[in-house]
Amino acid sequence: MRSPFRSNRRYPRCLLKPFLNITSQSRLSQATNSLELLTRKGIRLPFQTLASLLQQCAKTKCLKEGKFLHLHLKLTGLKKPGTFLSNHLINMYSSCGDLIGARKVFDNMGVRNLYSFNNMLSGYAKLGMVRPARQLFDQMPERDVISWNTMVIAYARSGFFEEATKFYKELRGLCIGYNEFSFAGVLTVCVKSRELQLTRQVHNQVFVSGFLSNLVISSSVVDAYVKCGMMGEARKFFDEMKVRDIIVWTTLVSGFAQWGDMESANDLFDKMPEKNPVSWTALISGYVRNGMGDTALELFTRMMVSRVRPDQFTFSNCLCACASVASLTHGKQIHACLIRTNFMPNTIVISSLIDMYSKCGSLKVSKLIFCLTSNKQDPVLWNTMISALAQHGHGEEAMKMFNDMVKQGVKPDRTTFVVIINACSHSGLVAEGLRSSWSI
Repeated sequence: MRSPFRSNRRYPRCLLKPFLNITSQSRLSQATNSLELLTRKGIRLPFQTLASLLQQCAKTKCLKEGKFLHLHLKLTGLKKPGTFLSNHLINMYSSCGDLIGARKVFDNMGVRNLYSFNNMLSGYAKLGMVRPARQLFDQMPERDVISWNTMVIAYARSGFFEEATKFYKELRGLCIGYNEFSFAGVLTVCVKSRELQLTRQVHNQVFVSGFLSNLVISSSVVDAYVKCGMMGEARKFFDEMKVRDIIVWTTLVSGFAQWGDMESANDLFDKMPEKNPVSWTALISGYVRNGMGDTALELFTRMMVSRVRPDQFTFSNCLCACASVASLTHGKQIHACLIRTNFMPNTIVISSLIDMYSKCGSLKVSKLIFCLTSNKQDPVLWNTMISALAQHGHGEEAMKMFNDMVKQGVKPDRTTFVVIINACSHSGLVAEGLRSSWSI
């Protein structure tokens, strides 16, 4: 039976042209609003146009617009699209985080190809769903390097380092080739697991394979050596890199700071061709971590003079620096900077403010900041305030604060347990603290 819907060759140009103009400008909302008119006119969009729109939905994570496109297909007689459009639908749904929608399309396909399986596999991997990903992988009639890379990356990002390494080694033993993404997955394992032997092995394989010119891969090798504490090897490899971006510079600065070599961190920082808030914060954080709060605050002053806008982490670290040296003056200046620049602090910055004022002897201001905070659903905020009360010997008030926390439906965490015990031990309320710990 002939379809009642027109093919793209017979489209009235007056209807199709405006729609295509909208599509080319990536104005998805306007494009999908035009679908109703086209459907009523008995017009189905060309497959290539639909595919382009679905790609844009996937790229911008516009699930609502993607569903409108899928509905357009159904209403124009394509309840079971062919492999080409189904693959784009799977990619759209999975990119938008709707794995149920993606799986429905996948299961409804009459003919699936390797791209169909890889799309579905990638969707599971992006959401960390390694078990269904593995089940699908085992069911695949054929696999290519993308299939294997996806599994390596999925296992690595989800913390299953042994499985990730196992899949990587199996891939290396196959005759299907490999690419830079093959190394990306196993280097994630190196960074997270801090396996020095594996890092050196992968470094050699990257060198032999000729992928050292890839900036992302090279940066990951540097990061892996940094995480393993091998700063000499990290610096040597860094110096051999022909192209460096601000990320790898910052990685090395942060590494030296993390391992306590502030002299090397500062020297490298001064040599950076460009700096961003993350670079400045990496060095500031290093000084704070190594008990050099005054130097951290001096660096923050340099940062402000350089007209680099601080971020949440910068302010948090600088407030920690103020707390470490009990400098209320600097703390007030940073607080004033937050207010003056209309900066919207997150929970970490607010908690750092509470902690700073408390350690600088202004518990009343800490309480005021806590009371003025509208969103108190993060346990970090409560833990900081309870700890501040404990440090000033207000154990009973700290216990009352804990009870208020529970009443407001904020779930205590492990830190809460430690804070409560400390609060009670400081005030001779050990029994009360133990009862509270049992309730946690």
